[in-house]
Amino acid sequence: MPRRAFNGRHARALVIGLDGVPHTLLRDYVDRGYLPETKRILDCGFALRRMDASIPDVSSTSWTSFMTGVNPGEHGIYGFMELEPGSYEMRFPNSADIMAPTLWEIIGRTSCGKRSTLCDRFGAAVDSPMRSVVLNIPQTYPATAINGVLTAGFVCPDLRKGTYPDSCYDYLMSIGYVPDVDSARAVEDRDGFIEELFMALEKRRKAFEHFFENEEWDLFIGVITETDRLHHFFFDGARDAAHPLHGTFISFYRKIDEIIGKLFNRFMELTRGEGLFLTMSDHGFSVVEQTVNVNAYLSKEGFLKKDVTRRYFDMIDTGTRAFAMDPSRIYINLECRYPRGSVSEADRTAVVEELKEKLLSINAPDGTPVIRALYEGSELYSGPHAGDGPDLVALAHEGFDLKAGLQQDRVFSKGVFKGMHTQNDAHCIMSKGLEAGDGLHIEDLAGLILDHLTT
Repeated sequence: MPRRAFNGRHARALVIGLDGVPHTLLRDYVDRGYLPETKRILDCGFALRRMDASIPDVSSTSWTSFMTGVNPGEHGIYGFMELEPGSYEMRFPNSADIMAPTLWEIIGRTSCGKRSTLCDRFGAAVDSPMRSVVLNIPQTYPATAINGVLTAGFVCPDLRKGTYPDSCYDYLMSIGYVPDVDSARAVEDRDGFIEELFMALEKRRKAFEHFFENEEWDLFIGVITETDRLHHFFFDGARDAAHPLHGTFISFYRKIDEIIGKLFNRFMELTRGEGLFLTMSDHGFSVVEQTVNVNAYLSKEGFLKKDVTRRYFDMIDTGTRAFAMDPSRIYINLECRYPRGSVSEADRTAVVEELKEKLLSINAPDGTPVIRALYEGSELYSGPHAGDGPDLVALAHEGFDLKAGLQQDRVFSKGVFKGMHTQNDAHCIMSKGLEAGDGLHIEDLAGLILDHLTT
């Protein structure tokens, strides 16, 4: 498709997402000289800023908060897994469950009647439909028809259903594109897993450059998720020079740096230096010291009763007052909400207060406090879907990875993960002249992008 000629009134935006890349690590790697292209960008009037992710800091929630510019109470995504209303049956929300329009739906006028506070702010400012290229953002499967191109990120079990239009699927297949890597290999075949990460990153590069050059677009978003996979299994090697995979980290980040530098150069050339350029992540990362099994703790303290003859969350039995879902969401087992609910609405506040006291008292075996903050859902979420959210969300101190499996009986354990998400160490590279205020949050970026595209 021929590219529309650029003129001074035609604004464009390029966003490169780096899943799970923390501000602190990126700053460290730039200072050590590992990332010359990123340093050059920072020397050209851009700033590397610390950014807060969503609460909870799970990718499905945080990426949805980025692409809709609103909180989960409006967009409706609280995690990779939910329970069917009025039951303990698990379901996995997908793009059809996102209740607020995305950036590309707002500018492309394809929101199909969905509304949000962000859409209300900017929808009328879209004079004519704009085109987007959206590559590899988690929580966008199955692909919907957009004004442009979309191929979904994790979870994407079927690339054809995850890609719009079909012609773009044909191209992706021609280069051997993969939506994700096989994370199970990280434990069983470390070297094979690392090789697959580099291969997937190369496919990502080819796709980014192809669609950048061969599609007409106003908004381009490309996300690299391989960083998150590397971090989960080997984040202890990110800074430890003696770690056997430390060199792999440096090599991998240098490849990413090259991708960013090349796209940045072409974008600045295309827009004559006037386009909006961002890199960003959906959360930070830190090294895992202990896995903390929240449901095991709730069971130990008498809040959770289980019937082990049943499976998954159907194990929740009569007498349960509270249970947890990944990553750190806690739900009161209300009579009016669940089939074996044991807490009346009148007693809910008392149970919440008791839970707060108990959870804040959790200490690791060496006496270190585990929980750094607890929030009630009403403190975090607002909007028509706020009532679907958790009653409490816990945030842990770095090193304590909160999990909510029902099969674990031990409160503290060690798992295969060496890295865990952090909420307050996401990153964003943006122009120093961009007015973003203090306390940058991932929900803020959509508004900055729309302001640029519609002004």
